Amino acid sequence: MLTSFATLKPRNFFSTAIAVAAAALLGACGSGHSHHYPPPPPDPAPGVIYDVVPLIDDPAALIRVTSTGINEYDMVAGIIFKPSGPSRAFLHNGARLIDLGDFGGASAQAFGINRCGHVAGWALGPSRDIPQAFRYDGALHRLAPPGPFSQARAVSDCDKVTGIATFGGAAHAYQYDGVLHDLGTLGGARSEGLDINVSGMVAGTSEVAGTLHAFLYDSASGPALHDLGTLGGARSYARALNDAGQVVGGSDNLDGKLHAYRYDGGAMHDLGTLGGDFSEAVEINAAGLVVGSSSPTGIGSTHGFMHDGALMHDIGTLGGNYSEAVAINADGVVVGSSNLPGAGGERAVSWTLAGALVDLNDHLYAADPGLRLTHALAINNKGSIVAVSNHGLVLLKVRH
Repeated sequence: MLTSFATLKPRNFFSTAIAVAAAALLGACGSGHSHHYPPPPPDPAPGVIYDVVPLIDDPAALIRVTSTGINEYDMVAGIIFKPSGPSRAFLHNGARLIDLGDFGGASAQAFGINRCGHVAGWALGPSRDIPQAFRYDGALHRLAPPGPFSQARAVSDCDKVTGIATFGGAAHAYQYDGVLHDLGTLGGARSEGLDINVSGMVAGTSEVAGTLHAFLYDSASGPALHDLGTLGGARSYARALNDAGQVVGGSDNLDGKLHAYRYDGGAMHDLGTLGGDFSEAVEINAAGLVVGSSSPTGIGSTHGFMHDGALMHDIGTLGGNYSEAVAINADGVVVGSSNLPGAGGERAVSWTLAGALVDLNDHLYAADPGLRLTHALAINNKGSIVAVSNHGLVLLKVRH
């Protein structure tokens, strides 16, 4: 950047002017040395700016973090799939990356983390073919006796866990509070707990009459699973639950089309679509705002959406034909991904109702020019975002 003479200190004016003139003269005569410096990275676009914190520096690894894989202290838990070798469960505690270990079978996976930094998942035992549910709190703890199949899918801030485990030879949803409680089924052979809230309510999916139905378990209303029903079709399933007991997921309607729903007040509400035949809800925040994906009118792909309780809002795209919304925080900030036009590839994005869809790559402070964020996976209530990049997994922290 050229410096205006008006900004120079008076006592340096003449010496600086002479030096500038001499440099110009040398350059004109072909003398002196020519230095070529790389251009500085461009200034980020206006809006929220993020510092980039590397979590896993491994471009070859496939890394999965669920929408509940980050807590309010920027701790992140998930799964690393490498081109060769078993999957590994990890925790990044804000200072270092921790391999959570296993029960002798090499492979492990982690699905959720609570505000205490405790992680839920499963790991293989020595037989290497029977997953064992765990809760990690600095050490790996089995939730069930060794041998029977079990997996943990979510952990609450009160350290209650849900998932699926074998009881008497059948695979059922459970709630764990120090003891593994069999939640039974809706009449079929199998059920699975998928999310759990601070009150210990469990949302999941169960077989019933040859199909699947979403359920809600609430110990305050009795030991039986509550069938959430459908939108008129044969099946439904649950994806997420908030602390108010609202459940979201997908259900067939009378026409056999899969639609997103929100269950609250004892009823399943059809959230509609963006104009096409399909929608699915995947996450809900404390205020009841829902995110997912839907097919717009006349487009052979999907767009991410946010439903505010009255309307479904299309988050749009970055110019391509595709986007997805996978997570939302308490402030209504939605994250996911979208493709660029042509062969531009995918980019991590964020969206708010008051703004527009933004490419997170344009909002990074002093990032490596070669870095490309492809998918945003999770966001906490501070606004920190977990994203996959061409360098590996990163955490985007709001720059204040």
